[in-house]
Amino acid sequence: MVYYLSSNEKKRLFKGYLNKARRDPVSDMWRGWSWDRPPVEPPYDDITLSIYEVAGQYCESGRDVYLRRVEGIRRPPNPRMLRGYVLHRVVEEVVTRAKVIVYSEGRVPGQFLIERLMEDSKNVINKILDPLDLSKESKEQLKRRALSLWRFEAWQIAASLDRVSSSHREMGLDALVNIAIPFVVEHKLDGSFLGLSGELRVDAISMGVVLDLKTGQKYPFQELYTTGYALVLEALNEIPYDVGCLVTLDFTPQESPIIKRWFHLIDEPLRQQFIEERDEKMRIVAEQEDPGVSKSCPPDCPYSDVCGV
Repeated sequence: MVYYLSSNEKKRLFKGYLNKARRDPVSDMWRGWSWDRPPVEPPYDDITLSIYEVAGQYCESGRDVYLRRVEGIRRPPNPRMLRGYVLHRVVEEVVTRAKVIVYSEGRVPGQFLIERLMEDSKNVINKILDPLDLSKESKEQLKRRALSLWRFEAWQIAASLDRVSSSHREMGLDALVNIAIPFVVEHKLDGSFLGLSGELRVDAISMGVVLDLKTGQKYPFQELYTTGYALVLEALNEIPYDVGCLVTLDFTPQESPIIKRWFHLIDEPLRQQFIEERDEKMRIVAEQEDPGVSKSCPPDCPYSDVCGV
């Protein structure tokens, strides 16, 4: 499962990253609960940004934010974005349906859970794919990958359910679900305390770790996504979130999922960088200042025709 941690990863998380966070704690001034005072306090009251607009540095100059928010130029999502949307939806659907089945059917065997999850898999995936503006060939490949991911997730969840059920026979149903499927997916968050959107969705939270699923190339700046969500969670819950995890998802030529997890501390430098990016993007919108064309543009940028690159 994309969000299940191996025993070695758990050991590295608790003995490594969390120990480091305790030894060198983040100052309160860089915690999300300090949203009511600088430097975390947002500089504008009437502007809100998405996490993507702050953390995404595919456009290095931030001109994409200017074109979208100031010029009002909208673009449909490109194929890379649509691929990410579909695979995120698959993970959300499988996890949510697995929890619903266990809550409604009780302590079921893993094989029963797999069979129930696979019953509607093709129909659900088709409903996700049908409205999307993709070529027939792209849809067919994405359908194969989505079904492969669905099957993989179902087997992983079922195995975890069997393992927990066999070792905790007297455990209540709610505890069983929370230990066998120990994460919340697509959790909605209100980021308005930090000048962010009130409709944020964090990919997953597990054991105090903020997880973000990436279905394309991994970039160093993507740690700003988990940092932004951690700040929002701290503002809402007033408890620390010190570790982030980027989960990369790719596929073999046979369409089998390849999953890697990259842990990182959500330390003061990352928090400062996120806040600085937020303030600068807010300034661009407030002052309606065109930051100019980026020195380096991704080949599938939806604004390439506007920028003439």
